[in-house]
Amino acid sequence: MRAAVIQDISGLGRCSLAAALPVLAALGVQACPVPTAVLTSQTGFRRFAQLDCAPLMEEFTPVWRELNVNLDGVYTGFMGTPRQLAAAQALIDAFHSPLLLIDPVLGDDGALYPCFDNAFLSAMRQFAAQADILTPNVTEACLLTGTDYAQFAAMDEESQRGMLEQICAALPAKITAITGWHCGGDVCTVLSNHGKTIVYKSPAVEGSYSGTGDLFAACLFGYLLRGETPEAAMPNIMAFLEACLRSASADARTSNVPAEEGVPFERHLNLLIHSS
Repeated sequence: MRAAVIQDISGLGRCSLAAALPVLAALGVQACPVPTAVLTSQTGFRRFAQLDCAPLMEEFTPVWRELNVNLDGVYTGFMGTPRQLAAAQALIDAFHSPLLLIDPVLGDDGALYPCFDNAFLSAMRQFAAQADILTPNVTEACLLTGTDYAQFAAMDEESQRGMLEQICAALPAKITAITGWHCGGDVCTVLSNHGKTIVYKSPAVEGSYSGTGDLFAACLFGYLLRGETPEAAMPNIMAFLEACLRSASADARTSNVPAEEGVPFERHLNLLIHSS
């Protein structure tokens, strides 16, 4: 299996391509990176430099077509400019892969990331409408559907679940997984597969770590490429992520490893390999 993975890569911080490539390899997928940007360190660090790769992205489609590349899937993550979105769209249109997962990176904690504006949000809504699978966090799900996040946050748990089910129904993807819903003492993922909704719970751990959404999306994409159902894949994915988060929390307590380093998923890739 071969898939294009379109997102940024950082020299420090376990996120985006740095997370997706090893996860997909562990699941038996040849992941072909299409970098949207190269960063010295992910943006959670106090200092970083970056290079916009949009000009290079535009070369992938003609070169790969000349080389007669075939793709079984395309997975897109962080894109920071309309030009990057356009380059990704050109590749999607050219290769007609049977599986398209879009992780619509837009924001968190109820707000757009500072690097985005309403024009980019509108462009991402249009881009995300073509996805077979969408993996937004709660904030991104609200942004994509025009849902008032503050109103959602003020609801009780039962009402929040109902709202998330409505959001899943409003989004056009066949499969939607809304991540990062805090319910009680758990962190939950709301999975909607062709209208059937299931909530998966994982105990919350101390701290907040970058890259966990990227790991989730890569895992789900890999399992689906292998022909597994989301319902069959989710217990393995949740167990993998819980192990990663517990290790990160322990490292923070015992060795003062900062949260921007992400989670030490390398220690737990065996969980994915053994499930292959």
